[in-house]
Amino acid sequence: MISEQIHIDPQMKPALDRMKERMASRAPMTSVSISEMRVRARSDFAALNVDRQDLSLVKSATVKGAFGPREARIYDAMGARANAPGLIYCHGGGWIVGDLDSEDAKLRRLASESGVRIISIDYVLAPEHKFPKPLEDCIAVAQSIRDDAEYFGVDPTRLAIGGASAGANLALSTAIALREKNASWLRYLLLFYGVFDMASQAPSRTLFNEGFGMTSDAMELFYSLYLNEKAEQTDPRASPLRADLSGLPPAFINAAGLDVLRDDSRELAQAMKDRGIEVSYDEPKGVIHGFTLLAHEVEAARNTIANAAHALRSVLD
Repeated sequence: MISEQIHIDPQMKPALDRMKERMASRAPMTSVSISEMRVRARSDFAALNVDRQDLSLVKSATVKGAFGPREARIYDAMGARANAPGLIYCHGGGWIVGDLDSEDAKLRRLASESGVRIISIDYVLAPEHKFPKPLEDCIAVAQSIRDDAEYFGVDPTRLAIGGASAGANLALSTAIALREKNASWLRYLLLFYGVFDMASQAPSRTLFNEGFGMTSDAMELFYSLYLNEKAEQTDPRASPLRADLSGLPPAFINAAGLDVLRDDSRELAQAMKDRGIEVSYDEPKGVIHGFTLLAHEVEAARNTIANAAHALRSVLD
């Protein structure tokens, strides 16, 4: 039997208690429609995007995707400028929910502390667009941003890609796809509590499956809505830990200490280090999946964002 001492960050506990109360008042996620799931998610994300920082520049943009134009949002604490270092960012949401508003407060903070221009992208979602379409969209959008660097105000030689949860999965898989096309122009990876192996049976999948928000059952639901069939869980494009990781840029990899996905990040960090890739690894204890959206009340979230900003700035400056 797996045994591990579990500590909950005292600042995390009120948010965790609110989450448990909210979940107890709702029908299970597995019993609601996709539209209801998205309504819930928008409400939940809105409650987290409080105390948003004012930035010199926050503006909408349009970018070419694999299936037509996609919306994007540009964040820059330095205001209007050209040739800025840039981060292409993929929001979380299990490939099913989430949009440009989901991580707004977090990205404002990250832009402020890093000095990097962030371009958050609204890629297509499943189940309307099944695997690998969201990935294909992210690849196309990333390439379009580089090709139209002047329009986006970024330096095409100083671009990173990142994301959270499913967005981290898409960001890493995008970087791998670009490398395979001999288009290794990305300078850095910024990956927050990602899912990197859908078929994983790692200890964290069991240790934190109850009482910490995200569950393995919820992840299986997301997989079923994203993928065409269960066998695709081992496709390296869906589970990038199973891909060839050689030749990737350096990375900041974050895990949440009380997350069913924790061990995905641990294993990715080790696999990249084994291939000689420089990795900055961040794993605060006592926090749950999605904790970086709680920077307004959890110091560990502020610290992780600050660490990510420092890592990003040190590479792209």
